[in-house]
Amino acid sequence: MSTGAVDQRRRLSAAFRPRNYVALARMLRTFADPADALRRYVTSRGEFPWTARLRTPLGPIALTIPHPHDVRTLNEVFCRQDYGSERPRVVVDIGGNIGLTAVYFLTRRPDSRVYVFEPVPNNLNTLRANVSAFADRCVVSEQAVGVTGGVAEFLVEPVGRYGGLREYTRGDYDFTVISVPCLTIADALRQVLHTEGSIDLVKIDTEGSEEALVAAIPDDVWPRIGEVAYERAGGVVQLASPLRSEGGGRGG
Repeated sequence: MSTGAVDQRRRLSAAFRPRNYVALARMLRTFADPADALRRYVTSRGEFPWTARLRTPLGPIALTIPHPHDVRTLNEVFCRQDYGSERPRVVVDIGGNIGLTAVYFLTRRPDSRVYVFEPVPNNLNTLRANVSAFADRCVVSEQAVGVTGGVAEFLVEPVGRYGGLREYTRGDYDFTVISVPCLTIADALRQVLHTEGSIDLVKIDTEGSEEALVAAIPDDVWPRIGEVAYERAGGVVQLASPLRSEGGGRGG
């Protein structure tokens, strides 16, 4: 199935999701030109790359949106608020794509810091451009994050939105295989903790390996994480830090 067919199917089902009406209201407040944003979201038409101009708590921003598919991500993050509406200070963004989630959290408060992990070269070019205004508060690592480290096979497709580690990624997209450096989630989180001491939010969107990554977070790291938000079929799971319970297990 092509990425266009998948996007069309998702777009047709959007009218039956109540939270999308809330997102529409936010769209009117968030975009400088909400009519243009809505048209692009509904029809996937318009010239691309597109410069999307948004209002944020820290003032107006401009983001580069390479493909119609990325308009959906923009809506999910800024308008549907799939990763919540809180204002975390330290965020780890695993699967940073083109930087939309990173910019969302960077614009919630002036002292936030975001650590982004993204291995796809084409995504990285746009990601760096989108976070450039926040370079002093955003660290970009050109690596995948996995259960094991080393060099990993990674599936990529023309849009850059649906690829992931080969052993976890599914779907009939026009994938090609590239080799990317891969850091274990334990090492990725410990690197940030070494600098920050604690992490308020870990966001994971890796097209298939999310639950494996959550399961691989070491027990000694969990108490230093406030929340994990990860993609799962049908939506985003927001998991409060499951601190070790008196019985030695993790509490929900």
